[in-house]
Amino acid sequence: MDLSAALDHGVPPLPATLPVGRKVIAAAGVWGDYGAVVVLSRDDEEDHDLLDDVYLLGRAADGSWQHPYGSSGSVMPEEVLRRPASPPPGWRGEHLLDLSAQLSIVGGRWLTELTVLATTEVTTVEVTYGGESITVPVPPSGLITLPGLIRSVDDVARFRGFDDSGALRGMRSYLPLTESDRRHGWPTESFWTVIE
Repeated sequence: MDLSAALDHGVPPLPATLPVGRKVIAAAGVWGDYGAVVVLSRDDEEDHDLLDDVYLLGRAADGSWQHPYGSSGSVMPEEVLRRPASPPPGWRGEHLLDLSAQLSIVGGRWLTELTVLATTEVTTVEVTYGGESITVPVPPSGLITLPGLIRSVDDVARFRGFDDSGALRGMRSYLPLTESDRRHGWPTESFWTVIE
């Protein structure tokens, strides 16, 4: 999978189905000197869940993307392959679904994954995190991912989705780090002294 090409040139349309054994890049986004890429696959176990691998990358001095040290992922909802027109059950009536979940250290800095899925009603999403904001157009898949540079353990990511007329259609928020994480020293004990 060419993660760099996805960050530099965009992502091709997602397939309607994803069989076991196939991987596809589902979303890619750049914010500052960092990039995020979501790769989907189908679990080969009995339940055949849709899974994601999230790669957080940094840009090198020459402008190229540094190869990530690794990835991490989780189970994704099937709506990722079939962008809904209206909020499905479980979305609490909102036109955005927060799918953010991962943290990674890239070039000595901690990043968080900021990923949302939007219904067809949403055409742009404003993301605010760490005192900065970026507004991105929603691709045909409805899946947006961005890297968020962690400046403070208390920063909350906020997503606001707008339709073609500029009307607000959905809001979500994501707290990458919790008090439980602090108590358990996750992702590492030293993280909490370095970031604060």
